[in-house]
Amino acid sequence: MRLKFISIFILSLLLFVEADDRAVRISTKLKNEQRVALVIGNNNYLGARLSKLINPINDAMAIKNLLQSKGFEVIYQEDGTKRGMEKSLDKFYNKINRGGVGFLYFSGHGIEVDGQNYLVPIDAKIDQKSETKYEAVSLSRITDRLQDSPNRLNIVVLDACRNDPFSRAAGKGGLAETTPRGLFVSFSTGAGSVASDGKAGENGLFTASLIKHMKKGLNLADVFKETRKDVFYSSNKRQFPAIYDQTIDGDFFFTSPSENSASSSWSETPPKSEYSPPPKRRESSSKSIHPNNRTFKEEMDDDFDSFMKDMQ
Repeated sequence: MRLKFISIFILSLLLFVEADDRAVRISTKLKNEQRVALVIGNNNYLGARLSKLINPINDAMAIKNLLQSKGFEVIYQEDGTKRGMEKSLDKFYNKINRGGVGFLYFSGHGIEVDGQNYLVPIDAKIDQKSETKYEAVSLSRITDRLQDSPNRLNIVVLDACRNDPFSRAAGKGGLAETTPRGLFVSFSTGAGSVASDGKAGENGLFTASLIKHMKKGLNLADVFKETRKDVFYSSNKRQFPAIYDQTIDGDFFFTSPSENSASSSWSETPPKSEYSPPPKRRESSSKSIHPNNRTFKEEMDDDFDSFMKDMQ
């Protein structure tokens, strides 16, 4: 019987070591994979019909700083012209051709024409609906290029549904729904809607919430789900961020759970609305641990016998 004890202990130890080694290898691989981001913030629009915005550059700068702290190589641009944005995009495409994770963030004016989304450069001159495709940057062309890249994951975040000066000429206003395959895409609000730009000198509602949740040890989908919930209730249910998750191999953490746990303090108390007291610790008793008064040794013997049968 003692031999059984030794055998199961050795077997358990080997399985634990193998699982731990696999976890370490996976963690190391993900930690070392390339992370590249393109971040653009457009404030100072030049066209007569394009109102200047107050916070996109603040938003873009905050996202850039956070991504850099999370190991991203960041291509950064403020007040991008059409030519400037296209050059930055080309640089981004070349970088992500090496594989890894790509992240595109744009904050500024965004419009929709005939079901197509466009990111608006600061020098766009759009007086007629038909001019949009020549003056703005097509989102569908961007997502097409991202889908052709060898990256395991590409993330597109558009804090771009601002007040739309072209809503009468360009359809329903805001950005249209999109269904890219193999990508994770989030808009700061729903299709055809507009988003809060926030107070001057601060971050927009969506980006401020996004940054908060990117700092937590949440997976990619949960980061944006929590962001959506925050924005929805903070805007009195007027702004509802859209999420289009078409990823295949999209498990990803901006902040690893272990990193988040190490920086957390048990002294911090969650908000009352989210807090529930931990279950009381049940006192141990021989009856609860060993039903029918069976000894620990007897239970271990049965477990070992069952295990050996399964292995046959």
